[in-house]
Amino acid sequence: MRILVLHAWLKGNLGDVLQLSVLLSALRRELSPTRLDLAGYPPRPAPETGEVLGLADRYLPDTFPWYWTLAPAPAARVVFEPWWRKRRRALFSRYDALVCAPGPYLADYDLRARSALSDITIASELDVPIALSSHSIGPLTAAGLEAVGKATMRIAREAATHRYLQERRVSSVLAADLAFLYPYAPAEPGGRGSRRVVFLRSNNLEDRKIRLDRNGALLHGSEMIVNPSTDPLVLATSDYRRDGPFLSRLARRLGVAYTACRSVQEMVDLVAGASVVVCDRYHPAICAATLGRPFTVIENREPHKMRGLQTLLADRPLGELQDLARDGLRVLVDGLRGHAHA
Repeated sequence: MRILVLHAWLKGNLGDVLQLSVLLSALRRELSPTRLDLAGYPPRPAPETGEVLGLADRYLPDTFPWYWTLAPAPAARVVFEPWWRKRRRALFSRYDALVCAPGPYLADYDLRARSALSDITIASELDVPIALSSHSIGPLTAAGLEAVGKATMRIAREAATHRYLQERRVSSVLAADLAFLYPYAPAEPGGRGSRRVVFLRSNNLEDRKIRLDRNGALLHGSEMIVNPSTDPLVLATSDYRRDGPFLSRLARRLGVAYTACRSVQEMVDLVAGASVVVCDRYHPAICAATLGRPFTVIENREPHKMRGLQTLLADRPLGELQDLARDGLRVLVDGLRGHAHA
């Protein structure tokens, strides 16, 4: 069986490393494919993604950034669309199954959605099975939902996505993020740490509104981010290339420490030594929950993703979330196996 995992985002976000590591390991272990290839962006993946690249037979630089630039222009579409579809059809025809890499990119606000939705349609036309492996989905236009409905399998990584699709009569399997199954292993396992760790995105809270009061509380305007404490405060990110400049400036202004996690191990060790973790990034919260650290999730501008995560973590114990993630993987693997034998 030849499998191509599409739409991998390998710019250094550690959340993508966590999900893809679990996905590729499971596909390799359960299906023993004759070829397991990975297609994604950028052409030269960040060094932080080496763990993922080592699990694939070959890495194919994907061309979907061209789609963001050219596809919206009506004049370009006349020439570009046939060229694009021809290339994708030729690529997809080399494989027995396609798997869309986990993530939240199937939403109107994400530039990647246009190419991903087009790929689902092309695969369905070729009768090549294409699976949505573990996703936050929506909001989408009617045309986008129609394309999602053409996928062979749709695995929702939280209830918000599952409910969103159900309400629009698109079936899906309720699961949990694959990062719940990552084998987190702190370098120095221990008890409660003494630092408050805050993972912040660069495009969510307003810099000028963030302040540290005399009691040690971190606030955004009048809204509390981190409660007062004498424990030292550390700003951190799981995507240092994107968030680093913002957080380093903010840390200097507030007079606190900043840690740029450049590997999964660095993030795990930082979280393991925290007295509390607060984040508006998805996967540090999963890491904290898995390691048994107290945590708070702040909403960001991707509502299905963060509200869905908040609900999952509030309503279900860790073991149940891990079971949900395993169930989603089982559906994916069984579905691909079934198509291979059809």
